[in-house]
Amino acid sequence: MKKEQDFNQTDELLVKYLTGMADQAERELALNWIRKSGGNRQYFKELLEVYEAAKLAQPETNYDVQASFERVKARHYKNLALQMQHGDRENARLFWLEFMKYAAVILFLLSVGIIGFRYTRNKPAGAQTEIWNTIEAPFGSRARLTLADGTRVWLNAGSQLKYSSKFAQHNRKVILDGEAYFEVAKDVTRQFIVSTPYLDVKVFGTQFNVKAYSEERIIQTTLVEGSVTIEEKGRLGHGKGTLVLKPNETATYYIPDSKNDEQVKAPVKTAQQETRKTNLEVIKNINPMVFTSWKDSRWLIDGEPLSNLAVKLERRYNVRITISSKELQEYKFRGTIKDETLEQVLNVIKLSAPISYKIENNEVELFENKSFKNSYDELLIKNKQ
Repeated sequence: MKKEQDFNQTDELLVKYLTGMADQAERELALNWIRKSGGNRQYFKELLEVYEAAKLAQPETNYDVQASFERVKARHYKNLALQMQHGDRENARLFWLEFMKYAAVILFLLSVGIIGFRYTRNKPAGAQTEIWNTIEAPFGSRARLTLADGTRVWLNAGSQLKYSSKFAQHNRKVILDGEAYFEVAKDVTRQFIVSTPYLDVKVFGTQFNVKAYSEERIIQTTLVEGSVTIEEKGRLGHGKGTLVLKPNETATYYIPDSKNDEQVKAPVKTAQQETRKTNLEVIKNINPMVFTSWKDSRWLIDGEPLSNLAVKLERRYNVRITISSKELQEYKFRGTIKDETLEQVLNVIKLSAPISYKIENNEVELFENKSFKNSYDELLIKNKQ
């Protein structure tokens, strides 16, 4: 649980993160705070429940980020006030002092908002300000939305999608940080563009998946049907790389090292792989369900190393997972997850490999099951013969 001295500042940051009003730096601060301890994750989980309740008070067809922000704050502090009723009077007095200071800040922001509104009203016609809306799927949740052009979007946990208030008027551009699946409404006159820091994915109407988490060193695009154009954004001293992806292909872009702008080394190629550019690699004849089923009721896992699977489970279940050894990280898993709880998933992992686990608050530790390891190794040797 948070300390009293950082109560206001941290809550403000978390509420901005939840409602999609945080900028990139604030988003990273919020994520770091959430991951710091089990207590922090539990607090964030409680705040997430407040956020979900606040969304019910705001019609989905008229989504207003600022209104959502104010509703979460109001409900959040109301809940805290109710909790304080069970404490002593001194604690209650301190709470209301903090609350009144915070209320004064809100009142100031509202005053600034009124001034800004009046200024906008007095601006000449045609000088409207472009506003970017943000939809967020925090850890432990997923989101689905339909854009103004009819395009349907699924957001994976820990993802953020931005789109302009003028979306579909002149262009169809969205900005992605995280993972999303798109069913793009066909429009041959205007391309639909998914923008990431290093790539633009351009289509006219098709189904595809883009994985572009800012904390990862790859950007992955998987095509289900139709075609997409992947265009590398130009960097100083480098030209642009462009390729057209075909159905049942996935393209992986290896992000250059920011320190010396050298290419990240790609893994050893298989017979299915074709390197089109030095840092853009294509794998053909893939099963797209392996890359896109995270959005469905059945999540397909096929040959996923535990190191990668753990990251996905962290996002999906809003937990922190540590693996005790490098050897365990390399175990691979196959199977289908259908609405299972985290503990059910961990039990399947436990039965599939010599791994045990321990859960404390939102912290999960995976370690070697020594009594099972010998028989497991013997089985592997037997299967290889």
